[in-house]
Amino acid sequence: MAGKIELLSPACSAEGVAAAVQSGADAVYLSFSAEAKRSALELSEDELGRAIQFCRVRGVKVYVCIDVNPVDALFASALENARRASRMGADALIVDDVGLIWALRRAIPSMPIHAGRGLGIHNLDGLKLCAAMGVTRAAVARELSLEQLAALCQDSPIEIEYPVHGPLCPAFDGQCLLQALEGGKPGPCERPCLSGFPAGVRERHPLSMKDRCLVEELEKLTQLPIAALRIDGRERRPEYAAAVTGVYSRALGTGRRPGAEDIELIGGAFPAGGFTDGYFAGADFSNMLGSPGRETGGDTPFYSAVRKNYLNHEYQRVKVTFEADVSLEAPLRLAVTDDRGNTVSGEGGPAQLAFHTELTPSMLRTELYNTGGTPFVCDGVTCRIEKGVWMDPASVGPVRDKLLAELLLRRAGTEPRAESAMEELPAVPAPTDPPVLTVAVQRCSQLSGRILELAPPVIYLPLEEAVSGDRRLEPFLDGKNSALCVQLPPVIFDSELGQVTELLLKARQMGISEAAVSNPGHIVFVRKLGFRVRGDTGLRVKNSAFLAVLLGLRLSSAVLSPLLTSRQVRELKKYTNTELAVYGRMPLMYTAGCLIRAKTGVCSCDSPLSLTDSRGFACPLTRGFECRNTLWSAEKLHLIRRSAEYMTGGLWGVRLNFTTENADECARVCERYLELGSYEPSSTTTGRF
Repeated sequence: MAGKIELLSPACSAEGVAAAVQSGADAVYLSFSAEAKRSALELSEDELGRAIQFCRVRGVKVYVCIDVNPVDALFASALENARRASRMGADALIVDDVGLIWALRRAIPSMPIHAGRGLGIHNLDGLKLCAAMGVTRAAVARELSLEQLAALCQDSPIEIEYPVHGPLCPAFDGQCLLQALEGGKPGPCERPCLSGFPAGVRERHPLSMKDRCLVEELEKLTQLPIAALRIDGRERRPEYAAAVTGVYSRALGTGRRPGAEDIELIGGAFPAGGFTDGYFAGADFSNMLGSPGRETGGDTPFYSAVRKNYLNHEYQRVKVTFEADVSLEAPLRLAVTDDRGNTVSGEGGPAQLAFHTELTPSMLRTELYNTGGTPFVCDGVTCRIEKGVWMDPASVGPVRDKLLAELLLRRAGTEPRAESAMEELPAVPAPTDPPVLTVAVQRCSQLSGRILELAPPVIYLPLEEAVSGDRRLEPFLDGKNSALCVQLPPVIFDSELGQVTELLLKARQMGISEAAVSNPGHIVFVRKLGFRVRGDTGLRVKNSAFLAVLLGLRLSSAVLSPLLTSRQVRELKKYTNTELAVYGRMPLMYTAGCLIRAKTGVCSCDSPLSLTDSRGFACPLTRGFECRNTLWSAEKLHLIRRSAEYMTGGLWGVRLNFTTENADECARVCERYLELGSYEPSSTTTGRF
């Protein structure tokens, strides 16, 4: 049996903090901003300070989410927000950016850092990389089955956090850019997939899924060495967090399976399109799809009852012990000690000679155990009562209450953490050569003799496509003009490492020696097989610190995030060769299952298929490793008219991304960017650049 598992709940507001804490959460996670609030899901600095104090005195931990992937211009602000959270007493920081983790380890060395969902930790190598960076806990992906989770828990060098309840997403953790690319706001995901694709499959909501619910699987989870179970749904109202947290807290506390009334309570918190155990029991992806749930508008009787409970009820969780000394004609001496070793003592009125009834230990204990309305629960009383004395037990109550109030204040104190000034990252010489032109294709059929003649230095293509045996690839294998670089799947489970290794070794036998990764956890694995490693789009590189880390990991190059502007690209310190996509569709999400099969009912991945967005534009779906899909943007990025900016931006390379184009279109676009033609593609955008 594993030790006590922490129940981690979302808090979207000051009221949300109270909702989670008073419903039994052991820890809460939240966001804040020291400047103007960018999102309704962020707390202000004052609200954060009060929330931390509220939680601290009640023995509840507070984990603060720091900017997901800050650009250089916001990097100092993210560090300052982290410092402020640390000074106020936050227990850990949740970080999704490798560069920010690297900087925080130097800025606040003793502050625990948790790797967030955005890092997409799916395998043991990812956990080992987190440990090497000084991370103390990692949120592993919700797509893990029980068997996969158990294997990770067995060998993980750091604590593991696992999601047990909340909204599911068709995309893998860390592999969705839909909100950012479709004009969404930074911060927690606001689920644009539910409204962004109103036409097409399954009652007009092809990307909606059921809510994950593992409350009936807690017995299995408590057998594993998991540090924390997380409830998702930070975008939902406080009543949701209260109702769901209460059910899970009671189930964990009692060890009993929840009853029908508990399941009904969860369903009332957020009327979803059904519940699923997600990937936990190996359920088929298509069975997790469902109609989108909706919050009930207004204050329904259900919400009112839940709110009344957490606003008027004090969850008693902090164990205290009392020591009482009662002597004739001497002041009552009372002391209380909490679970942290804090002790507060005081005196009351004197005892008197007993005439009819003596004061007994049971009378005194009855009064001292009455700590209702406070966060404290009495865990024991030691009494020393002189024989033959009397004191009204009710007179002990005011002394008890005064000491508990003093203890509450004492528990609010925090120990300051050491901080180090962050030295500015050193400048690096900007490349003087113009960037090379690289090409990424999805299929061998997109390659042609014309592209061979144009000789792009690097041609990227998916690993499984490279080893498919397509003879059209043979002219490109000699490496004289172009180097082939295989792209690994963005997600590789440990159970799939053998299969991927076999494919990579086959690629090596073909003469391919370069591989591109979209997950930091794949870097060491690929290098051990003798490949030169490049960073792919899924890394989401947005700041100089990230590039400094990639230099230490010896990457040959890294693709920058498509969310960067021209100015942000130019300001980056290029510690390793950087590459920017200047043409083609951008990946909106990499799905954890096959949407194509869900739509057609059969495995027809090779057939052209798309989803229609809210504007009526078609977003292509393509097949990936193990029948997973990539959903691509409807419009193609096309920056040829901004070439003066990216040609002088210090880049090593600019990339052309081809998805649904045929071989002729691919060649004509290449010629256009090499100033050898005048082809102008349709349905284009300049994106964020």
